[in-house]
Amino acid sequence: MDVALPLAFFAAAVPTFFTPGPNNLMLMASSAKFGLGRTVPHMLGICVGFPLMVFVIGLGLGEIFAQYPWLRTVLKYVAAANFLWLAWTLLGLKVGAAKGAERPLNFFEAAVFQWVNPKAWAMAISFVALVVEPGEGRIATLVLLSLGCLLVGPFSSYLWMVFGEQLEKFLKRTGAERFLGLILAAMMLVAVVLFLL
Repeated sequence: MDVALPLAFFAAAVPTFFTPGPNNLMLMASSAKFGLGRTVPHMLGICVGFPLMVFVIGLGLGEIFAQYPWLRTVLKYVAAANFLWLAWTLLGLKVGAAKGAERPLNFFEAAVFQWVNPKAWAMAISFVALVVEPGEGRIATLVLLSLGCLLVGPFSSYLWMVFGEQLEKFLKRTGAERFLGLILAAMMLVAVVLFLL
């Protein structure tokens, strides 16, 4: 493998992993609402689910997505609906749920969410197109790409979790804690607008 490929991957990975997107905003909201410890399974689901998605797309699932572009639109609107529901939840307007029933996403839910996350699709397809070359070493390169995602993801995820926890502490210190749900709901709505554009 050409040494330029790993450098290209990391140059592309840093801005894409660390910028706001559905995964990062959900982790921030979860750690602000439930704390770092309870958000760890959610983080692990993303950190394992996304590299697995990259690997599967690299094996050829991405071709289906390219042949049926309407699937991208469907995924966008499914994810948008999910974010609107999360924003509603963060405002404290849960329908038919007891107050104590709120909980963060678990490992499996976070891993499965990758498949309806438009940013995850865009990143996975871009990374595969950038790094994986057709030919003899394709599978080995795909494994290395997936491992690269597995290495970078936790740093980004943890940073956003810490940001969420610090936001909650700041609001508590300033007496604005009652606005936490409103702030997090607004951020979810911003996420919806960003990936529907």
